[in-house]
Amino acid sequence: MSGLLMLAFLAACNAPMPERGFRDPGAPFASTQRFDTALFLGEWVQVAAFAAPGQAVAPERHLYRPATTGQIVADITGTDGATRREVYDLVAPGRLRPRGQDTPPGDLWVLWVDEGFRTAVLGTPSGSRGFILDRSAAPAPDRLRAARDILDWYGYDMTRLQTVR
Repeated sequence: MSGLLMLAFLAACNAPMPERGFRDPGAPFASTQRFDTALFLGEWVQVAAFAAPGQAVAPERHLYRPATTGQIVADITGTDGATRREVYDLVAPGRLRPRGQDTPPGDLWVLWVDEGFRTAVLGTPSGSRGFILDRSAAPAPDRLRAARDILDWYGYDMTRLQTVR
């Protein structure tokens, strides 16, 4: 019996540590009630995102558009010109549920948008993703500061937020 316990202990010690994500799961988390699909649709530029140390953040272009099936499609184009498609169901105001195998897992929530829908903060409840979008590549400093404050409030590790340069 003690041999089995020792084996179980050693196996547990050798198990990989689970990824915590970029936020404290005990922090509050909510999608914005200001969300309006028609105002959110269109082109955005990723101006900041959470990344592992040493991982560069690119100024991806996000084009959100309605699908004929009622979903929201995000065509995301990297600096290399390659585009990936993510498809979401809108399940509540500002709450996008992934649909299809090419869309990263986990609901993606719109946490905040400024009054003019020029800057937006998106993240996942798990903290696996979080990023700031703007209608231009150079957001106004006050809106960028507000976006950072929102991410901080929702428990994101601000030391891991990288601004696109």
